[in-house]
Amino acid sequence: MRKTVAMIAAVVVAVLAVVSARALASPIAWAAAAVLVVATAAAVATLSLTPAVQRVVVALGALIALAGIALAIVELGVRGYRTASSAPLLGLLVGVGGLLVVVGVAAARSAPTPAALWVVAAVVTAVALVLGVIVGTTVPYLPLSRAISYTSADNATTLRLDVPGGAQTGDVLVAQVFRSGAGDVTGPQGWTKLRTTALPGGTGSVSLFTTTAADTTGPATFTVTTPATLLGGVGAWSHVAAVTAPGDATGSGGAVTAVPAPDDHATQVLYFVAGTGVADISPPEPLSDAWVVKVDNVVKATTSLVTRPALSDDPAAPVSLTPSAPLAPWAVQTVVLQAE
Repeated sequence: MRKTVAMIAAVVVAVLAVVSARALASPIAWAAAAVLVVATAAAVATLSLTPAVQRVVVALGALIALAGIALAIVELGVRGYRTASSAPLLGLLVGVGGLLVVVGVAAARSAPTPAALWVVAAVVTAVALVLGVIVGTTVPYLPLSRAISYTSADNATTLRLDVPGGAQTGDVLVAQVFRSGAGDVTGPQGWTKLRTTALPGGTGSVSLFTTTAADTTGPATFTVTTPATLLGGVGAWSHVAAVTAPGDATGSGGAVTAVPAPDDHATQVLYFVAGTGVADISPPEPLSDAWVVKVDNVVKATTSLVTRPALSDDPAAPVSLTPSAPLAPWAVQTVVLQAE
């Protein structure tokens, strides 16, 4: 009976470990969980641990589970986010710790002694698994900016943006394309237009597009129907669940003032700026500039991406950017990346 219960407990522990790692869609995670369950089942069915070895195995499982509890507390209450490395580590710690306790309790010649040891180990393991599930289902990932690329073209009908180096399958790509004069910008197949904002006076417009990177994602070519000056950039971000463009603002000269983002801390906020004129933009802390693309020809134009730190405590704070020279007119579009 004890061994049968242990088999069931091993399966439950493995499933909760996968949830803790937030890896329900990962075949690798399920394969690893299956291997550990089979190994645990084999140990329970065939081993006959001496009391001394039994105590060591149970204690080791409890210590590993304690490490999982510590990591869960860091992600849940101290740091407030998880990363691509900490998530699988949490799943591994709570899973291996729990399975060792199962083996120590069940794969032995008799019930473990002292009784307090396995009771404490079982409680520690249960707490680790519960905290792991809480973290795995509630704590957001930290959106990570992989890389960017940008370019410009003069008197052209196409603008080719290379996929940023380092972008991986599943990353979210967001592209900004400015065109001078009147007319629309069309994105390539597979790209969704988020928003188009016309600059005051009909001097140009700026459009935002997004897609999800795949193995086959190559350079993206954006087109216009009449020759124009084109400027663009594209960035790649990991661990993003959704992309929205909640607002835009326009003006002429002076400070560039963006529409505030919603007050949601599980986000990263981006501000895409475009304007007529040639200028640098040095954002105030904690904001930072990701790119500035300028052309100083027949058409003078500037585009820029300014970012707020991911999972910021003040995502809805006002934003006022001062260009080094007037942008007249200008437009700024607010984009929100929702963390996984």
